[in-house]
Formats: sequence, structure tokens, C-alpha cells
Amino acid sequence: MEIRIVTRVVVYDSEGRKVLLVKNRGQDFWYPPGGGWDYNKENIIECAEREVLEETGLSVKIIRLLYVQEFHEGLDTISFEIIWLANPIATATLNKLHIDQDVDGKVEKAEWFSEKELQDIKVFPERLRDTFWKNIEKFLKDEDPFIGIKNS
Repeated sequence: MEIRIVTRVVVYDSEGRKVLLVKNRGQDFWYPPGGGWDYNKENIIECAEREVLEETGLSVKIIRLLYVQEFHEGLDTISFEIIWLANPIATATLNKLHIDQDVDGKVEKAEWFSEKELQDIKVFPERLRDTFWKNIEKFLKDEDPFIGIKNS
């Protein structure tokens, strides 16, 4: 049995009240940018920030842990997805032409979505349609349970 640790990042633009999601070539669903953790080269937060940069061209700052979920890719592979919340760094610009910086990358598009826009697309995790929006203000003000910093 192969066990994989994957980081995903919900990048939240508080001014526009939108989240950044990506879509792979040939797929019909959207999801937070992310990828596999190379624990020999980086810590898990560095991995999350790197993956967003590679897949979207956007620099971000991780501000808290959101969710951990188990995902079965097949009979012999399990991924544990660690989903973070991040803010875009003020000077960062989304790669609108989207050229995935990872040579093995599959991401085709990166776009911002409002709560309303998410209702009309297939998105994973599905909690990004409802639970996320009900809790975003709490997420932004409460202490992070993993990195233990108070957000202000």
C-alpha cells in the first residue's frame, strides 16, 4: 500500500471574497492548487506555498490549516490531503496565460471564484461550496491549530 501526503491550498482574496482554484487538462472539475510533499527537501508549509507558485504563478502566505482528508486513488494508493488557507502576497500576480511551472504538471487553468460561482461548477472538496463560506470569518480570526499563530 502506497501512502502519499498531498498539500492543497485554498487561496482566499478577502477583498474580492473569492478563492483560487485550478483545473487539469481533460478534467471537468476544479480544486485547490497543490501536490505531493517531498519531505526530504522542504517542510509541509514550504511545499504548499511552492505548489501554488508552480501551478498558478501566485506567491502566497499560508495562514492556517483548514482540513485533512483521506483520498483513495486506487486499491493500493491512499493520499492524505492537507488543505491550507492562504492569502495572496500583495505583489503577486496570477499567471493568466497559465503555464504550469512544474515540468510534470497537468494544470491547465487557474481562476478566481466567488461563493455564488462555485455553485455552478464541479469542485472538490465539496465543502468549498458551503461549509467554507460559513466559516471563513472564523478561520481568519481564530488561532491556527497547527502552526499556532494568531491571525490579525
